[in-house]
Amino acid sequence: MISKIDPALSIDKLKTMTESQFFDRKSARLAAKDFSHQLSAFANATGGLIVIGIEDDGTITGVTADRENAFRQAAFDNLQIAPAYQIEVIPCKLTSGGNGNIMLFHIAPSANEIIKLKSGDAYLRVGDSSRRLNAEMLAALEYSKGIKSYESRIVEDATIDDLDQELIQQYTKLLGTTASSSWDLLKGRGLIREKDGRYKITVAAILLFGKTPTQFLPGARVRFLRYEGITAEVGTRLNLVKDVTIELPLHLLLTEGRRLLESQMREFQQLGRDGVFKRIPEYPTFAWLEGLVNAVAHRDYSLQGDHIRIAMFDDRIEFSSPGRLPSIVTVDNIQTTRFSRNPMIARVLSDFGWVRELNEGVKRIYTDMESFFLDPPTFSEPNGNTVLLVLRNNIAARSMRRIESQMILFNGQWESLSSLDQDIIFYIANITKCTPKTLMELTQKTRPTIINHVKQLITKGMIAECSSSPSDPTKYYVLK
Repeated sequence: MISKIDPALSIDKLKTMTESQFFDRKSARLAAKDFSHQLSAFANATGGLIVIGIEDDGTITGVTADRENAFRQAAFDNLQIAPAYQIEVIPCKLTSGGNGNIMLFHIAPSANEIIKLKSGDAYLRVGDSSRRLNAEMLAALEYSKGIKSYESRIVEDATIDDLDQELIQQYTKLLGTTASSSWDLLKGRGLIREKDGRYKITVAAILLFGKTPTQFLPGARVRFLRYEGITAEVGTRLNLVKDVTIELPLHLLLTEGRRLLESQMREFQQLGRDGVFKRIPEYPTFAWLEGLVNAVAHRDYSLQGDHIRIAMFDDRIEFSSPGRLPSIVTVDNIQTTRFSRNPMIARVLSDFGWVRELNEGVKRIYTDMESFFLDPPTFSEPNGNTVLLVLRNNIAARSMRRIESQMILFNGQWESLSSLDQDIIFYIANITKCTPKTLMELTQKTRPTIINHVKQLITKGMIAECSSSPSDPTKYYVLK
């Protein structure tokens, strides 16, 4: 253990850890003013750790005494307000030989202030980079910082006995630190605080490691509803076929939620590029799992009158999470912008392997849905205080009976088709109402070429044209 603040750290981890929302390596050659940009970025976002004296490739070059002094003074020389942070100077072996020091800056998130340079510029840590905020983004962040993070509030009635020590030990072991440092680890993560010889328990600690989180936070639960059909009926027409509520610490809640959703996923047939029909799930696994994780990790837990709802219909699945999108994130920029409302919760769930960095999660929902030939996901804020994610399938257009009947049709014929004909059938089989324009865009072929090949496939009885006339602009093709 090299750090008294974060017992999970080691020299090897500092050299090899992937730079992320919570961690960055910097050379001691970095100018003190540029280092101030990093202090601003981390403090304005989720906090985290900056190590100075290790290069991007893991080479330990160390920090000289004069550079150490410059970094210590950087916040006071270049920032309007110095953020809260702790410094550790760690002796170590340099890669080139000999002894030296590296510096660890443990930076706390700034709850009520925007940390700006004296020039007025402010930065924000987004994934593994630090970005300067424009006027619009700065205004949104200032608004968001008006309220202290709810996850850091102390739960006055909670004691250390209300935490699941077995789960804490599991987390400690996961990070590779010793069991004796478990409480130090939670302190290092900001989850508990020690005052007058007693531990104070935060909302984040209760949510992550509480034996019964809903004892203190009644809304900290997920309700899963499965409906038969495409609408939610009531009374004598009630079509609710499954109603399950999960009340567990967040890591276990996500584990159980994944198992439950997995058990409800149907399968259908999809034509592959090899001409073979394969059974695939109605939604990409990553897409619905990330929907669940985002709802849990980024919800507004201060809204205790509501809880997370997952409603599954025949044609879609809806994830409803209390609270607006956090800070600078909007429905329009959600694929490219990251800001965590609950940085302490996000960090622990990231350690457990749930939360992904660099916007990979939301971006991949879009790409995975596209790879399944499904509509893009839709994010909205329907009542101004809820985030709703909807994933839609096209199960109606992929009837098992209809697709299975094509297996005989293609048997023995697929290999005799040209690669373009195979592509055309592949797209028609998997895209609802596949038009000539769609085929032109996907195959990068001209309209005359597409029309010529389509006519041949129609003649062979493999596809059919749906139109009101030969010149119908809305015509499309289906498997015959």
